[in-house]
Formats: sequence, structure tokens, C-alpha cells
Amino acid sequence: MVRIAILATHPIQYQAPLYRALAARADVAIKLFFCWDFGVKETRDPGFGKAIRWDVPLLEGYDHEFVPNVSKRPGTDHFFGLVNPGAFSRMEAFRPDVLIVHGYAHATENDVMVRARRKGIPVLLRGESNLLAERPPHVELAKRLALPAIFRGLGGALAIGTLSARYFEHYGVPKERVFIAPYTVDNSFFQSQAGSVEEEARAFRKELGIPEGDLVVNYAAKLIPVKGCADLIRAFAARPRPNTHLVLVGDGPLRGELESLAKSLSARVHFVGFVNQKRMPAAYAMGDVFVLPSRFEPWGLAVNEAMNLGLPIVASDQVGAVPDLVGPDNGWVFPAGSVPALARVLDEALGSHEARASRGRASLRRIAGWDIPHTAEGFVRAARAVASRS
Repeated sequence: MVRIAILATHPIQYQAPLYRALAARADVAIKLFFCWDFGVKETRDPGFGKAIRWDVPLLEGYDHEFVPNVSKRPGTDHFFGLVNPGAFSRMEAFRPDVLIVHGYAHATENDVMVRARRKGIPVLLRGESNLLAERPPHVELAKRLALPAIFRGLGGALAIGTLSARYFEHYGVPKERVFIAPYTVDNSFFQSQAGSVEEEARAFRKELGIPEGDLVVNYAAKLIPVKGCADLIRAFAARPRPNTHLVLVGDGPLRGELESLAKSLSARVHFVGFVNQKRMPAAYAMGDVFVLPSRFEPWGLAVNEAMNLGLPIVASDQVGAVPDLVGPDNGWVFPAGSVPALARVLDEALGSHEARASRGRASLRRIAGWDIPHTAEGFVRAARAVASRS
């Protein structure tokens, strides 16, 4: 049995099913060490522009503890937002064979990796970064100087997909030490509700004043600049789209500006606001096609979720999930930031029921091979490999 101590910033609704799946395995013992209690109690999320608390169990089914965070301004948006001096000693007390560290953007993660290296405990680094974004020269130089030094001491890297693997290799992690542990959502949660949410989806449409039989273009993410929401509204409004609606699920600081934009373009756009996790299957089910137009997106788990509801996908070429999850069989890819290109893709997607239906079926086939058990197996396989080398 391999013993794994996992350091995570805070409980995340997408990650909890993975931890439960790992805890249920007979060949592994895990314990989570959280640096912050965001999401467990109601806390303001700047991205959503409001206080939120998730309505799904975040801490059930696996061993965990919260390590005191002494940061003067707790958060994940700056390096010193997570300062947990006791993190390594608590993880070491678990007697782990391997440490898994989620990210390296905060003081605690770097401190734990340094201390683990000194003690000879192998570390697997889990990261979401990719090489899609064109970085300013000084940022790229800093990464080229700093990251190889950090990555050199790793036992290995846990890549979330194809682009993540390339990122780790680009900055010096040997190919044989990069393990794919796909970025997944709990497919069973979404697919088990696919049949039962139709009534709730109809109620959703009714709340928004969308007539039965009209087409719905769906978006689900924070309303922040990097998500490309304004591009989507402009592309949707670029030509008349009778009996068709754009529904934006999510909230954020751009909401007022986007509402004004939609009104100025006389676009049939509905702003739903923040929707908690239990109601998300119905939010997707009311759509006919899902769009994620991000200018930059490390992954885009909303793509996974929408695919589980059998939706065809429209995504920009800056969405990290695209190489693994989106192709001509189940969707359309357009150049990020190009409103004309997105408008043309929407024309094609909305113009053919058969095109949407066939791509929706392909989404279900594709996502079946990208699920929580695959991620758990990736974690365990990587942990065994690095533990055997230590």
C-alpha cells in the first residue's frame, strides 16, 4: 500500500469526488491537508462578485485536516495568501511515501516542496498551467530561470492533460516523470441526472421567458474579462437569430457592463447569475449548444460538465481542454478573440439539428474515457512509480 499526503489550497467541489475515490481504494492510504477553509463556510469570491458556499459535500468520505493559515490576507490570488508554517510537519506525521502538491503559486506549497526534498520524501506536483498564453518577455525569462530549479527536485509531475504535460516537459521535467492524471468532473453526478432534470430545465427556461422549442446557446463561468463573454455576446448579436437565446450562467464584476452591451445590441441575452452545483445539470440541460469563448483558459471544467449532458461544444483555441476533449466529431473550435469566426461557428451550430445531435452523442462517448476513476488511477500509478525510485 502506498501512503499519499496531499496538499491542497482549499476544498474544491470538483476535487472532492476524486479524494473519495482515492480513499475507497484498498491499495492506497490518503490524507488531505488544506491551507484554507474557503467554500466550507460562506466566503466572498471576487470572481463571482459575491459570497458563496457550495451545496455539495466537500469534506465527506476521506481523511483531512485544515492547517492554520497565518496570512494577513488569506486567499489564492497572491503568493502570501497561503502561509501555513505547520504544513510540512503535519504531512510528515502521516508517514507518507509520497507528497502530492497542488500548484506552486503560494508560499506554503514552495515551503513544503523544499522541506520534502531535504527529508528525501518524493513530491508529485499537480499543475494546470500550459504554454498557450503569450507571456511578456520578462515573465517568460523569470519562468525559464525559476521553474527548472523548482521542477528539478520533483519526483514527478501530474499533468491534467496534453498541454499540461507539454508545459512540465518544456520547463525541465523529464518525459518519463510526467504522468497524466486527467482533469475530470464526477461524470456519474451529471449523467445520473440527465434524464430527471428535463422538467427542471423546462422550468429554468420558463423562469427566463424562453418559449419551448426555441434554441438556447449556453455559457457557464464567471463573468470576468478573460472568459471572453463580450466576444460571445457580440458574435451572437452579429446577425438576426430568430427564436434563439443566449443564456449566461454565472456572475462576476463584468455583469453590469455585459448587460449594457447586450441591451445596446438588442441581443436576446439572459443573465442567470450564480448557480450552485446541485442545479448545474439543469442549467446545462436547458441548452442546445455550449460555448466557452475564453481568451485564456488553463482547462475549462465547464466543458467536461456540458459534455456529460450530451451537448455539442464550441470552444476557443485558448481553452486547455480542447486537445483532449473537443474535436470535429463533438464540436467546433475558433480563434480566441475573433468575433467574426465565433459568429460563423454559431451559424453552423445553430443551423443544423443533426449536426448538434451527432456532436452531442460524440461528447458523451468522449467524456466516458475522461472520468474520476481515470484520475485516481493516474495519481496512484504516479505515486507508486516515484516511491519505488526514492
